[in-house]
Amino acid sequence: MILPVAKAVRVCMLFLALAGITWSQSTSTSVVVAISTGQNHMVAAAEVSLAGASGQIRTATSNDSGQAVFTSMQAGEHMLTIRAAGFGDLSTAITIQPGAENHIDAVLTAARNDSITVAEQAENPIEQEISTPVSLRRSEVKLLPEHPATVADALPLAPDIIRLPSGELRLGGSAEHRSALLVNSANVTDPATGRFGATVPIDSVETMNVLSSPFLAEYGGFTANVVTVETRKAGNKWNFELNDPLPEFRFRSWHMRGLRSATPRVNFSGPILANKLFLVESAQYELRATPIITLPFPHNEERREGFNSFTEMDYILGRSNVVSATLHAARWHTRFANLDFFNPEPVSPNTFDGTVSWGVTDKASVRGGLLDSGLFGTSFRARTWPQGELGMTFTPSRNSGNYFHTQTRNASRLQWRETWSSTHTWWGGTHNLKFGSNVAGTQLEGSISSKPVSIRNNGGLLLETIEFSGGRPIERTDLGLAFFAQDHWVLTPRVALEYGLRAETQRISSTFHIEPRMGLAWTPLANGRTVVRAGYGFFFDRDPLNIYGFTSWPQQIVTKYGPGGNIISGPDLYYNLNEATAKSESPFVYAKRKPGNFSPNSVNWNVQVEQIFSSRFRVRTTYRHSASNGLVILIPQLVQGQHAFVLSGTGTSRLKQLEITSALRAPRDSQVYLSFVHGKSTGNLNDFDNFLSGFPPAIILPDYYTNTPGDVPNRFLGWGTLKFPGKIALMPKAEFRSGLPYSRLDALQEYVGIPNQLRFPRFVSVDARASKDFKVTDKYSVRFAVSGINLTNHFNPVSVHANIADPLSGTFFSGYRRRYTMDFDFLF
Repeated sequence: MILPVAKAVRVCMLFLALAGITWSQSTSTSVVVAISTGQNHMVAAAEVSLAGASGQIRTATSNDSGQAVFTSMQAGEHMLTIRAAGFGDLSTAITIQPGAENHIDAVLTAARNDSITVAEQAENPIEQEISTPVSLRRSEVKLLPEHPATVADALPLAPDIIRLPSGELRLGGSAEHRSALLVNSANVTDPATGRFGATVPIDSVETMNVLSSPFLAEYGGFTANVVTVETRKAGNKWNFELNDPLPEFRFRSWHMRGLRSATPRVNFSGPILANKLFLVESAQYELRATPIITLPFPHNEERREGFNSFTEMDYILGRSNVVSATLHAARWHTRFANLDFFNPEPVSPNTFDGTVSWGVTDKASVRGGLLDSGLFGTSFRARTWPQGELGMTFTPSRNSGNYFHTQTRNASRLQWRETWSSTHTWWGGTHNLKFGSNVAGTQLEGSISSKPVSIRNNGGLLLETIEFSGGRPIERTDLGLAFFAQDHWVLTPRVALEYGLRAETQRISSTFHIEPRMGLAWTPLANGRTVVRAGYGFFFDRDPLNIYGFTSWPQQIVTKYGPGGNIISGPDLYYNLNEATAKSESPFVYAKRKPGNFSPNSVNWNVQVEQIFSSRFRVRTTYRHSASNGLVILIPQLVQGQHAFVLSGTGTSRLKQLEITSALRAPRDSQVYLSFVHGKSTGNLNDFDNFLSGFPPAIILPDYYTNTPGDVPNRFLGWGTLKFPGKIALMPKAEFRSGLPYSRLDALQEYVGIPNQLRFPRFVSVDARASKDFKVTDKYSVRFAVSGINLTNHFNPVSVHANIADPLSGTFFSGYRRRYTMDFDFLF
C-alpha cells in the first residue's frame, strides 16, 4: 500500500514542477453584473456587493439598464450578493478573471426560488470548460409528460442515454457501473455494484450535467460518462409546492377497482435565520401498481411503495465562507419485481432497497482562491427474496415455480474530499488552476443462497438441472486514494488549453493508475461564433466490491439429461474464481500479480464544432471515440481440468458516435432542444454486472463480442417547454430510434447463432403535456395539467418470443398504447 501512495504523491509533485506554476499577484480588472428577471426585463435599483478574500467589500447599484459596474477589481474568488425589492436575495461565489472585462448575468425570480440562477457568461467561449456538458434543469424537465420524479428518471433526456425495458440505464452504450454519479461533488454510486441506486428527488435539483468522457482531471472512477448534480439553494423568501396530491384510481369496465397510484410530493425552502441559515426540503411518497398488459387482472401488477427525501441546510459564516449539510434518505419495497409474461407473479421476486447519504461541506475564499472541503457518508441496503420455497423451472414459452435467488447486501462509503481552485496570470495568459485529493473507504457485507433450477422443453421433458452448493457470508473492505491537478490555460482570446493529471490507487485490487488528459479550444473566426474543441485522455474505472465477493457465492452443479431421462453430462461442479490479469504494458498502470488485480480503462477522444448563431440559438456537432480494455467479464471455462466461472479482466468495448445537438431559446423563457445521435457500441456480452447484481441469471452462457444491449445506431430526440400568455404552457417530447438488439435461444436456453444481432421494431413516441396556472389568491395558485403518452398510438413492443422452441417464436408483444393522465399542483 505504501508504494502506490508514494508514487501518487511523487507524480503530482512532478506534475506541478513541470508545469512551472507561479503564484503571481492578481491583476486589476472590471466587472459588469447584468440583472434581469429571466424574461428580458432588466432590474434597476438593485443593491449589488462583491466581497473578496481580503475582506474588502465593494458595492454598487444597478442602473436603468439593470447593470452594476465595478472597476479596479482584484481577480480571484469573490462572493456576489444581490438584493432587489420584490425579489429573493441571491448570494453565490464567483471567479473574477484577470485582464478583459468580466460579464456576469444574474437572473432573479420573485415567484419561484428554484428558478433563481447565476451564470457567468464569458464573452469569449474560450474561457469556458472544454468538456461541454448536456445540462438538464429541474425547472424544465419536471414538467415533461413522463413527470420524472428522480434524477434517474430525467437522465434519458440526454442524447446518448437510454432506458432499457428492464429499467436499467445505458449511458453512451455502457452499463451504469461504468459511469460516475456525483451529487454536490460527492460520489453516491453503490460501492457494491457501481450502479446509481436511488437518486435524489428531482425537486431538490437545480441542474444535472451529463459529461461524455470529460477531460478534466478532477473526475475519476469511470470509463464512460459522468453525471453531476447540483442541488437547489434557498433564499430569503419561503416557497412551497405540493405536487400530485390526488391519487389515481383504477377503472375497469367503467367500475372503480381500487387505487392504482399515489405520488404526492412536497417541497419548501426559505430562511430559518434571515441572511444566515437556509433550509431546502424535498420529499415524495410513491405507491404505484404498474400493470403488465400481457397478464390477466388482478395478477398483472408490479407494486412499488416507498419514499424519497432530500434535505439541505446552508449557513453563511461570512461574506466568503458557506457551510452546507445535506441528508438524502430513500426506502423502497417492490412486490413482484421484473414481472412480465415469461415470469408471472410466483416466479418474480420481492425486493427492498434503502439508501442514506449525508454530507458536510465548507466553501471558503482564502488568499484569492476557493477551498472546498467535504466529508460524506453513504450506506446502501438491498434485499431480494422469492415468493415461496419452490425451485425455478425454465421452458421455451414461460417460466414457473419461484425465483431461485435470495440475497442480502449492505454496503457503505466514507469519503473525504479537498479541492483548491484559483486564477492567476502567467506567461501572458490566464490560468484557472485546480488541485484536489480524495480518500474513500468502502465496505460490503452480504449473504446469498439459491434453490435448484431445472430446464424443460414445452412437453415437460427434463433437459438440465442446476443445483447450488456452498456459499459463505461476504465481507470485503477497500480504501481508495486519488490526487489531481489541472489547469485551464487561456493563451490568447482565441486559443485555450486544458491539461491535467490524475493519480489513483485502489487497495483491494493492488493497482495504481496515472491518468493524463488534455483538451484544446479554438475560435478560428474573429467573431468568436465558431468554436472548435478537442480532447484526449486516459480513464480508469473503480472495481465494485461485488467482484471480490464472487468467490463466496454458491457454486453451481450442472447436470444435463437425454431424451430418456438418462444423464448425458455431469454432474459438473463449477468453481467461482477471480483471475490474475497479466502485467500491463501501459506505462500508466502499476498492478501486483494477484487474483482480482483488475484495471478497467479506456482511451477516449473527441472533436466538437459549435456554431453560435445568436444568443438564442446554437448547434454542436461532436464525434466521440472510446476504446475500453481490461473490463471485467465472467467466462465459463476449464481451469486445470476443472469447470469454473472465471472473472477475467480481458473484456473490451468500442464506441463510435456522432452527435448533433441544438438549443433554441424563444420568448417567455421557452426552450426547445433537438438532438440526433448516430453510433455503434460493441463489447463483450458477459459483463460482470449482468451476473453480480440483485437479479443474477441462473444460466451462465458463453461470452461473445457483439452489439451491446444499449446499442442504438440512430436516435432522434426533441423536447422543450413552450410558454404562452395566460400562464399556459405546452411541453412536447418526441423520440424516434432504432430498435434494441436481442438474442434467439433454444430449448436449453442457449444462444442460437451470434447473440444481439436481431432487433426490436423501430421505436416511435410522441408525447405532450399542457398546463394552465390558475391564481386563487395573491399567494396561492393551482396548476392543472393534461398529459398524453404515445399520441400517435405507435406499436412499441417491450417483449419478444425469442426462443425458437416457442410456438410464437419471433412475435413481438406488450406494447403500451396511447394513454392520458391528469394532475394537479398547488403552488404557494
